[in-house]
Amino acid sequence: MRMRIFKTVFSIYIITMPALAMNYDFNEYQFKSSVAKALKSVESILEATRNPVLPEDTEHTYEDKYALAEFVVNSAIASYTNVLNHIGVKDNVLDQALRWYKDDKSTVELQFTAKTWTEFVKEEERQTTNVEIEKNTIKTTIDNPTTESKIDLIKVKTKVWDVHHTLNIQLDLNVKTKDSTIKIMNHTATVPFIVKTVHQGEKKLPMKTNSSANYKLSLNWLLEMISNDKESQFSIDREETSCKTPRRNVDVQKSLDFSRKLDQFANGVDEFMSRTRMIAEKFLESAVKARSKIDDEDIFVPIVALFEKGTVLSMDDLNEFLARQVQTLQSATANAIDNYSEVDLFSPEQISLGISIRHLKSLPREMEQSLNYVEHLLKNQLFQAIGKHVTANDFDKFMQFHNQRFFGEEYVPKPFSYSVSRAGYYPDGVVSIGTREAGNLVPIETLVRKIPKEELGSPMSIPIDSATTVELEGDVYLHGYMSHVWNGNDSQQQEIIARAQQFSSFLLVIGVMGGSDSFLPKHAIVLQDKDEVVIPLITSMLPSAKAFKDAIASLSPEQQEFARAFRSMQLETSVFGVCVIQLKPQLEKLLQLPKNSLSKEIQLTQDLMSLFIEYQIPSDLLSFDGPENLPNEVKIEAVRDHVGAVLSIIDSQKKAQLQEVKDEFKAEKKMSRPQTQKMMSRPQTRCLYEDAEEEEEIWLTDNESQLNELWLTDNDISVDESQLNEPKVDGMPQSDPGQTKMSTNTNFDPTMIPKMLDKKLEMNDDGALKSTIVQVGEEWERLRKKNLLVPAQRSFLSNKDKEQEKQKAMDLLTAISRSGSLPIVQSELHIVIAVSHCFQNDVVSTVIQDNINPIQKVEQSMLMLGSVIYEKDDEEMLAPAQK
Repeated sequence: MRMRIFKTVFSIYIITMPALAMNYDFNEYQFKSSVAKALKSVESILEATRNPVLPEDTEHTYEDKYALAEFVVNSAIASYTNVLNHIGVKDNVLDQALRWYKDDKSTVELQFTAKTWTEFVKEEERQTTNVEIEKNTIKTTIDNPTTESKIDLIKVKTKVWDVHHTLNIQLDLNVKTKDSTIKIMNHTATVPFIVKTVHQGEKKLPMKTNSSANYKLSLNWLLEMISNDKESQFSIDREETSCKTPRRNVDVQKSLDFSRKLDQFANGVDEFMSRTRMIAEKFLESAVKARSKIDDEDIFVPIVALFEKGTVLSMDDLNEFLARQVQTLQSATANAIDNYSEVDLFSPEQISLGISIRHLKSLPREMEQSLNYVEHLLKNQLFQAIGKHVTANDFDKFMQFHNQRFFGEEYVPKPFSYSVSRAGYYPDGVVSIGTREAGNLVPIETLVRKIPKEELGSPMSIPIDSATTVELEGDVYLHGYMSHVWNGNDSQQQEIIARAQQFSSFLLVIGVMGGSDSFLPKHAIVLQDKDEVVIPLITSMLPSAKAFKDAIASLSPEQQEFARAFRSMQLETSVFGVCVIQLKPQLEKLLQLPKNSLSKEIQLTQDLMSLFIEYQIPSDLLSFDGPENLPNEVKIEAVRDHVGAVLSIIDSQKKAQLQEVKDEFKAEKKMSRPQTQKMMSRPQTRCLYEDAEEEEEIWLTDNESQLNELWLTDNDISVDESQLNEPKVDGMPQSDPGQTKMSTNTNFDPTMIPKMLDKKLEMNDDGALKSTIVQVGEEWERLRKKNLLVPAQRSFLSNKDKEQEKQKAMDLLTAISRSGSLPIVQSELHIVIAVSHCFQNDVVSTVIQDNINPIQKVEQSMLMLGSVIYEKDDEEMLAPAQK
């Protein structure tokens, strides 16, 4: 059995080698160190009066950067050819390879195959002295050596092994014709070696090794770039649509693809040869004496990104550099051959191959670093021009500034921050959608249009259940919001912040549009007395119109129909909405009070809110039912009396229930034990009934104290409506529980807007603008003051909390709308159409690598969004200076 230690390690290398392929991020320090080293040689090559410098140190044009990229790649092509020539691909071989590629249009491959292994030959055993062993040239193993100078006879095993080594390099044409293979190098060697080990305590050495390699490299791109005169002819097609920058274009990318494959090939060959040298140095005395790394440090690399007087160096200069490369390569090869002259395992050609491969590994790295330097130079120049590295947040701020000048006054994007107020009165609160910046909320900016009443056709409505639909008579606003997504990451994390003032309240409903005039509530909450709620928003992007169209192009008609129907549903349900309902104006209408009559009635308003939210008291028991011509004060007092009467009944109900619980408890006490007995050994809870006729202390056990939870349960309180004067309301339409409101709006339909935008994008879309679905996140945060004496406390609302808050809000909405029969007079419905403009890179890389001006792209997208929001042509929305 052959040992597999070397083979296993080498096999792992082959498997993982693609990960080691060239992919060099630009390292400015290493690049400039390499250039500084090259300049020392360049100074000796060129005339003394010449002074080449880095491009950053001289004035030049953008076109000069293209010329520099071409010079770098042409230098690399010529360098690769020189190394191949040194390996054995001489001019005649290169001519044949060019004919193969250009005449047969087939793949020409450079193939490297090699194998190194050891083989056991024989074993002998003889007696010798310890003195002889000490004189052996090969290190031996002696157990328990003694310091005494006596001579002992010891049995020694002598093992004879052979080290075999084969290596083959050839050019192959992937066409089965005659003479389709050219042998470039073929070397076979077998070298014996002897190992002597002491018989006693013998250590087994890992003698059997087996290492092999088989690598192929397609030379097609290289041959395409070499003319019949054997000159490099690389150039960048600036007119090609895919050409973005001197670094980012299809021609440079092809050169990098080949160089990376070449780097992978060279790494594999070098790794094999390094292992072969390790095997030789382990077993052969001659190799031990020649132990030294094959040094390629002094070989000149002719790939230099230099300018002289604002232009690249000439082809004559490049030829001088190439000549120096050949000279230093031959010198390094001669030194290595001399170093390994006594190692029979390696031929001079193989040693030359080792030096060439080491040098070849450095060329692709230098080429890519030089090309990346061109891009790095562009970034530096942009930084110097602006004075900072532009981030996504910087770009957002710039677009807010730019939009103020780009759009006409009527169409300028506005911050999404709206006060909850009536004209002439201090706001009850504020509702905003924005992003956090340094802990503060910065409202997003949206294109916004107020929808005229006549365009709505019929009022918007909120369906509470199958029997109750509440109409909204307030204003409707249509918003167009566009976020900027860089490198797959949304630069903004949006959230809703709603805040109520002290002694003020309003109702917040969040949902989606369910039709032309239907707003479907997904979440709702009542905010009052300095409540603040923070609601995170989650955005998800749909495929762009272009991506969708391309994806379904090859589907069957039935499959396309299904995909279109499903996308239509996605677009229609992506219309997000926020509705704010003011409570005081609605309470005034509900209770038949004059407008603004509750503005200063703080206690009365809070009592009304408590009765509606906590006890669901019918509004008929509280509203004013007298003549219309009575003074406002009389009407308010009438309502106050009704409220007081209901509160009195609730209070009496609470006392009655409390007394009932107390009596039941005392009865249970009498039945369970003597009254004089006090079980002080059990955990006790002291409860004092202060409202009893005679003060009495009762001691409750832990289990018995659970009765306290029943004392003030609101659901157990019932109001005897016969004790109050039931108001009679004239002229108020009563809702039919069995009747469901149907949509009659044929004008404004917000659910169609995403589809209209999608149609526009199909005709003029680069796939960057995508419809976006806005949804409410999970982690709601609320800041609430329990009373005026304690500071506000921040808490997170669980899913159960959110459901309870929604139920309270819907109960309140049902009460103040009299189960849908009374429209909501003061409300604002904000409908948000969200889209995302996606860039594949970050801001700077978009400008430098993609050669895209993101400002122009965002301008076009904003105009496209604005044309749908405002129903105007692009020209009409522009500021006069932009036309």
